[in-house]
Amino acid sequence: MNWLRPVAALAAMLTAMLVQAALIAPIATTATVSLPAVLVAAVAVTDGAAAGLTLGFATGLLADLGSTHPAGVLALVWMLLGAVCGLAAPSRRLRSDAITVAGCCVIAAAAATLLLAVVHGAGASVGAAVHALLPDLLGDTLLAAIVVPVVRAALRGETLRAPHPSTRGLEHRALEHRALGHRALGHAVAQGPGRGGRD
Repeated sequence: MNWLRPVAALAAMLTAMLVQAALIAPIATTATVSLPAVLVAAVAVTDGAAAGLTLGFATGLLADLGSTHPAGVLALVWMLLGAVCGLAAPSRRLRSDAITVAGCCVIAAAAATLLLAVVHGAGASVGAAVHALLPDLLGDTLLAAIVVPVVRAALRGETLRAPHPSTRGLEHRALEHRALGHRALGHAVAQGPGRGGRD
């Protein structure tokens, strides 16, 4: 296991939270644009549904614990966001991934607002969710255009690249077959002169 991956994930989570609180939240007063949600979706479209689901739950739970609304709302929504983005990324083109991230984050923000309205979260209502759709789309698209290339470059680099057990297994079996072939060839060569003398 690459131990740098969980360390990088924790650092990215905390950085996204700080940037969200210090820069994005004060600017996006009429929208629910979320850099942590965009980060979760970007990791999911790059690294798959399992990574997105895990990071989504951890990031959402961290955001829940630092807020005043009931714990578990963002953990649930962002966990599903990571899973859906990981499964809904049929192509590996940068533009398609950014569009997928932006669209899924808009839906996730609306779902979180509606869920908060159900549990009587402060300021959450169906009207608020509808009113924020367009600003969320613009903000999430801008963030996705920045975050997706950065996440893709980081996760596909040599330092943080995910291991591929299936590939390693195929290579291991190929080496075993090659070693058996060399042994069989050496055994046949060793027995060749003896057979020739008996004939």
